[in-house]
Amino acid sequence: MARATDSQKHRRSARAKTPTSARLENAALYYLSRYAASEFSLRRVLENRVRRASLGDPLFACDHEAQAELRAVIENIVARHRASGILDDAVYAGMKARGARRQGRSARMIKMQLAQKGLAAEVVEQALRVAAEDMDAGQAELAAARILAKRRKWGPFGPPAATDKKRKQFAAMARAGFSLAVVKRVLSGDVEEDEESF
Repeated sequence: MARATDSQKHRRSARAKTPTSARLENAALYYLSRYAASEFSLRRVLENRVRRASLGDPLFACDHEAQAELRAVIENIVARHRASGILDDAVYAGMKARGARRQGRSARMIKMQLAQKGLAAEVVEQALRVAAEDMDAGQAELAAARILAKRRKWGPFGPPAATDKKRKQFAAMARAGFSLAVVKRVLSGDVEEDEESF
């Protein structure tokens, strides 16, 4: 009897793993037990299951009705977890924004990263206000830029640098999303120690 090739085994396992509502629910629970997630990320994970099954199983790929039913099941799963409080985009965005600020990321970079995760602009703005704690937006931006300069040992936090190295540090902070005024203040050492509270 001939042995099955790797591609035949893969096709068989792909057919065996055709998504059902129970499998999608289990996948959602497993994902949520391991990761903090937004509605967008959970939906993407579940839709990828359906997409991979349609790529691996030609019969399932032709069954558009079954795929539409599974997409409706996905929306139900997301809605159910949102209603239970497990999925909360505002809490997720706040957690990510606070972590990013502690790492020295600019508001512009945080907005971009959270938008890529499918979060609404107003949710991201609220998360940045929460991450700033008792500081205004300008102070929070200075504190984050100072953290980045300290971590990288730039400006007053590192050894004296030649002019070309200073330009590179300046450019790197600008690419990180900090404004010209903030970069100048931080790299010149013009920020007081008590302005940093992260």
